Amino acid sequence: MNSFKQALNHLKSHWQQSLALGAAASVLLLLTRYLPYIGAFFISLILLIFQHATEQWLAGKNWKDISFLKKALPAFIIVSVILFPTSVLVGSSMGIIQSSQGFFVAVPTAWGLLMIAVYFYLVLSHSLRLRFEDNVGIAKAIDIAGMASLKNFKLYFILSFYLSLLLVLSGFAWNIGLLVILPLLFFSSHFSFIEMKKMGLLQVAN
Repeated sequence: MNSFKQALNHLKSHWQQSLALGAAASVLLLLTRYLPYIGAFFISLILLIFQHATEQWLAGKNWKDISFLKKALPAFIIVSVILFPTSVLVGSSMGIIQSSQGFFVAVPTAWGLLMIAVYFYLVLSHSLRLRFEDNVGIAKAIDIAGMASLKNFKLYFILSFYLSLLLVLSGFAWNIGLLVILPLLFFSSHFSFIEMKKMGLLQVAN
């Protein structure tokens, strides 16, 4: 079963918890998006923290424990800075969708930008997880995840294709769809990481 189907199945079987997760993430994202200059950075940081909490939940660990931030915060900040342009891409895409441009101009442009944004989010969220699970430097983790995404480009392309399409549809519904799309994004990152690990593409060389 591919990662996207696993994410969908988990969303269906745990829809109440998933909606609560999506609502919490959406509220924080909406509160920070209007912050001048640093809004995109905080959006990146919030996404990565919720990603980590989701992974803890799916692994059966205490997802409410935030003590990890004491040691992990520098890594979160570094990856958030790298993810910053991706958050800007998402904001630009939503602006294009809600602009007065023609449908056949706005949708392909926004969809293409969002595919790039989702792709880099998956790579960087995998890098951060690799950093914590394998105790490897963040630069090396990004290098490993980046190379792995090229070796199995099909997996990342499929996830980026469907998730970005859902984001485009959400943009036409005043982003209400984020309640579902954000949990689906977190789940997709989780299950694709496991899939890539099983394939031996996210292994840290000794």
